[in-house]
Amino acid sequence: MHSPTVGNEFLELVEKSELLSSSQVKRAVQKLDISHSNTPEEIARSFVQKRLLTPFQTERLLEGRYRGFVIDCYRVREVLGVGGMGCVYIAEDTEHERKVALKVLSSQHALDAGMMTRMKLEAHAGMKIKHPNVIETYRLDSTGAVNFMVMELMRGVSLHELVALHGPVKWDMACDMFQQVARGLHAAHKLGIIHRDVKPANVLIDANGVAKLLDFGLARIDGLANDEFSLAMIFGHDCLGTPDYIAPEQAVDSNSINETADVYSLGCTLYVALTGRVPFPEKSNAAKVEAHRTKRARSVSEIRPEVPDEVVAVVEKMMTRDPADRYQSAKDVVLALKPLSRRQPVRFEFRQLVTLRAKQARDKEKQSRRAAAQRSSITSASDWLNNPSHHLQAELDTFTGDDTPAIRQPAPAIHEPDRTQTSPQLRAAVQNRRNVPKGWTVRVLKSHAGTTYRLTRVKNRVGKSDECEIKLPISDIDSRQCYIEYDGTRWMLHHESRSRPTLVNGKPEVHVELRHGSRVTFQDGTGIELLNAEAAEKDRKFRRNMLFLLCLGVLAGLLAVLYVNFAL
Repeated sequence: MHSPTVGNEFLELVEKSELLSSSQVKRAVQKLDISHSNTPEEIARSFVQKRLLTPFQTERLLEGRYRGFVIDCYRVREVLGVGGMGCVYIAEDTEHERKVALKVLSSQHALDAGMMTRMKLEAHAGMKIKHPNVIETYRLDSTGAVNFMVMELMRGVSLHELVALHGPVKWDMACDMFQQVARGLHAAHKLGIIHRDVKPANVLIDANGVAKLLDFGLARIDGLANDEFSLAMIFGHDCLGTPDYIAPEQAVDSNSINETADVYSLGCTLYVALTGRVPFPEKSNAAKVEAHRTKRARSVSEIRPEVPDEVVAVVEKMMTRDPADRYQSAKDVVLALKPLSRRQPVRFEFRQLVTLRAKQARDKEKQSRRAAAQRSSITSASDWLNNPSHHLQAELDTFTGDDTPAIRQPAPAIHEPDRTQTSPQLRAAVQNRRNVPKGWTVRVLKSHAGTTYRLTRVKNRVGKSDECEIKLPISDIDSRQCYIEYDGTRWMLHHESRSRPTLVNGKPEVHVELRHGSRVTFQDGTGIELLNAEAAEKDRKFRRNMLFLLCLGVLAGLLAVLYVNFAL
């Protein structure tokens, strides 16, 4: 596998990928007036502009990768998300002429009995539950080489992404979201399905405020005793779930619980939505599990006094340690939250989210290539107690500081390596494609004001660690907060932190273009301003000219007054 160096090689890869047929490629070449002199990047750009290919597809093809774009009757378009089992893609279902979410089990898990069981449980539950607040599963299948699951496509933001980007949710809006999720849970419970992993990452919300529950990969399903036995043998029967949201009784024996365990986890998830913090921010998984059993979470009203007492009371009842004192069904939760609910639109940029998730997928893929073996995304309580340094892959929702927002990058964080620091061949290729324009600098605002950094690299990391090209020793940013990258035509900002937002001109952003004068700031108002010497000089000339014209106007006015006085 090697990257195409001439246009014809790129076109050959397009045909090999089966994304376009040979005749479609020929018609595109004629219509777009493509010649032998066009580079692979130029052809790729033309194909994207005419919507013949997606940016995700062309990026892979430019890396020389053409396999895996077509799985059975599904044509992969772009990354929708990444998880412990593998990647989820937006795909075209050519048979039913619709777009779907295609979850593909990663190659390193192809022979993993635990992951196969999880996918089977998730698919079975998703095909069995037909409810507007549960993501539907259409199909579970295998091509022999690839195991995949086909699901309903929802263009939504997960609750943990929403809180990470915008902070706590308005209380009436949160109540509406959670009464919807509780409806979906109630539908599952009526069918004998206990979710066992309700958490912010497993709640999706669309732009209209519709919320849906997903990922039944740890579900206990009546009638599937063999699969439950498989999970028990592989991961331990004592505890399945995520430490920050697990019910006390589930941590003891996850097989003998009832629906009130899901009510507890739903309460912990609502707590995060309202406060931006997990209930028990202990540092180790064992300590978190113990806290659920012995401690009482800090009251929502202490963190957000504006939340009504009625809402606080609902959360506290859902999170009661004794199952007998909780709401006894998800339907009871619906009845409690409905009078407090108000449906509202949810603001988010789906395209930016997909871009961020695609980066996470690349990072995960690089990590898996380097790793000799992958940890499982679930574990048993004995693992937590015996190996407190062990981290779950799915532990996007755990953190250690009391004042840390609820979503943080898993540790150790694996970031996309700076490609200008790799092989000489790749370094030269990058520089040929993306020569950094001269005259660009960033100026530090507020703290350390006056400090400037010249942008001489394609990628410039911003944070307070020594590895960052733009180091800002301030408290309100992460060690790697974001980075500024030149893509060949413009500067782009990429948000990286999972605990603190990055603001561009006062607005939280994940992936956005930067221009001369763009201000990248953080929660305390500190930050940087992007400046271009040529544009700055034009601004100065414009101000000088305007000042000159103003002076001329004043002088002309004085002369006119003198003339009138003299004439009189």
